Amino acid sequence: MITLDNRRIRLAEAIFDVVVELPPERRPTVLAERCGSDMELRSFVEQLIQSDEHASLSSSDHRVFRPSAAIPLPDRIGSYRIVRSLGEGGMGVVYEAEQEHPRRSVALKMLRPGILSPRAVQRFEHEADLLGQLQHPGIAQVFEAGTTEVAGAGGAVARHPFFAMELVRGRTLIEYARENKLSIAEQLALVARVCDAVQHAHQKGVIHRDLKPANILVNDEGQPKILDFGVARAIGADLDAPSSQTIAGQLLGTIPYMSPEQLEGNCHAIDTRSDVYSLGVVAFELLTGQLPFDVADVPSVQAIRILSQRDPLPAGAVRPELRGDVEAIIGKALERNADRRYASCAELAADIRRYLRNETVLARPPTALHQLAKFARRNRGLVVGAAVAITALMAGTIGTATFAWRESREAERAEAHAARAESVTRFLREMLASADPQAMGGPDVTVRQVLDEAAARINAGELNRDPEITAALHNTIGESYLNLGNYPEARRHLQAAVALFGEQRGSLDADVILN
Repeated sequence: MITLDNRRIRLAEAIFDVVVELPPERRPTVLAERCGSDMELRSFVEQLIQSDEHASLSSSDHRVFRPSAAIPLPDRIGSYRIVRSLGEGGMGVVYEAEQEHPRRSVALKMLRPGILSPRAVQRFEHEADLLGQLQHPGIAQVFEAGTTEVAGAGGAVARHPFFAMELVRGRTLIEYARENKLSIAEQLALVARVCDAVQHAHQKGVIHRDLKPANILVNDEGQPKILDFGVARAIGADLDAPSSQTIAGQLLGTIPYMSPEQLEGNCHAIDTRSDVYSLGVVAFELLTGQLPFDVADVPSVQAIRILSQRDPLPAGAVRPELRGDVEAIIGKALERNADRRYASCAELAADIRRYLRNETVLARPPTALHQLAKFARRNRGLVVGAAVAITALMAGTIGTATFAWRESREAERAEAHAARAESVTRFLREMLASADPQAMGGPDVTVRQVLDEAAARINAGELNRDPEITAALHNTIGESYLNLGNYPEARRHLQAAVALFGEQRGSLDADVILN
């Protein structure tokens, strides 16, 4: 690979800016004047020019062409009537034309007059051959290839190759997304459709090698169309053939979108995963509005070094909504090591669609919580219904349990209340049944005497084993004394009842006081 220091890189780019605007026949003279005996510098400038010529052969990205009045507009080329010039580059000219049978508008591409070197012709015909093999709604279709006679200087006539292809009317991928205000999901769906088209090319044995937003148009129906296979290569092609050869250090493609193996200039390392990388860059730019590497104002050699040695910026660092699965998908496509990328564009498209269906993506190791969240998003209606049902069930269960607890508490309290009442009744019945008239001073036993005897037994601690029953008896005897008008005894027993209830319940619990 040619290596230059920063000073010579800047010098090479300055020479390139001058030479690239010149007609091809004048370039050798100016290159000799500017580069002198520095053949390494001249070789580098020539490589920049060749790269620019390949990038300029797009049939639909009008911005890459430099309009020129030097080439007159022909009336016809073959059986096609020329309507207007769409643009031209260093090697090619593209026209809008009308085909008579069948009647339709086409984009007609041909070599510039004066450029008929064997290499240029072979590369041009190579592009037509590759495009002719591809039949996919996402790839601009070639209708016909042929040659036409063009008059040169001095009246000499030469045959120039051309091919007619589908004329795509639309906007570039990024312009279309911006103008239609596509959501993240809609943009990803569009990228997946581009992946489908590139996968078709790969299945037909064609590697694009120059995928970028400018080479992907979207028509009014929302169908993306891939253009410009000018630097494409057939998989397994003879790398020594002029149509597929890449000189060490030669820049075939557009630097910010090129894979690390492309930047190394190693043809043997380039395979379909290079296009996967470029699609990762396209997706990054589409979703974030910027490139994963900022090399816009960096000299070419330095840009190559940055792209080859550094990891790209995570998409989520630019746009936080992309953190998680989307960031992981783009990151896997942008792996510098081709073995860690998606093995094909089909795998990339499949992972994008898994994300859009709220399924677990391959780019991100699954966790139980992540899978549960995916299931919830994928089955939102089912999960919401289940949540409502579970909530209702839980509410019913809690309500039933609460009711049962209250019923149980009430039953326990009623049972305890009845037990205490029975104990008090039994105690009083025993007291009345066991009243000894002889012991009490005669046959006429009064209620007062019975109460005094009961009070004496209570005061003696006979029922201390059950404080609440004792309190209930104090309460009953106190009220009995109150009815007899013995207020001091009534007060004493009622206060004892309140004190015992307070110790047991924390406060006077009126519902356990027997009336």
